[in-house]
Amino acid sequence: MEHRPQTLVACLKAGFLVSLCAWASGVTAQEVQLPAETRARLEQGQALQAEGARLRDQAEQARLREDEACGRKFLVNDCRNDARERYLEQIRRARALEAEGSALERQARQEERELKRQQREAEAATQARELPLRRQQQESLRQSREAERERRLMEKEAKAREGARIQAERRRRQEEKQAEHARKVQERMDRARQQGQGGTAGPDAPGQP
Repeated sequence: MEHRPQTLVACLKAGFLVSLCAWASGVTAQEVQLPAETRARLEQGQALQAEGARLRDQAEQARLREDEACGRKFLVNDCRNDARERYLEQIRRARALEAEGSALERQARQEERELKRQQREAEAATQARELPLRRQQQESLRQSREAERERRLMEKEAKAREGARIQAERRRRQEEKQAEHARKVQERMDRARQQGQGGTAGPDAPGQP
């Protein structure tokens, strides 16, 4: 790590601070899920790999330029050997950064997978704990609905019985009124008949001495 450019160190520090701020403010769902340390490790690993790729590209370009320049010099082989040494040194630095960055990213990804696994297990455990309660609630709801249906049915039957009783009472009263009316009519007819019979048998009736 001692060969890391100062600009890279500054960038990594800045990226770490940005990561902390982003995680604290909950910019996205992924940043909220990942701990700040894991998120910072992931970003640092990606930054190291990007820096390694940049150094590798610079080394390739420098090698091409120096190889062309060495062709115009007197000691061509010595020049190209020196250029190759500088190229290899730059490539070693790039590989070291890429390897370190790749290791950090793998670690962060592993932590992310582990966190997701723990979350899945926690959710499964919560669902397992809540399942009996949900079943109990569903059974209570079913029983409540069944009891409500029974209550409504009993109310309906009670209203039907009450309606039948009222109708029977009305019929009974109507029959009593009709019977009373018939009795009164019969009484009037009986009195009229008796009065008619009594008038025929009186002292002024024809055929009497």
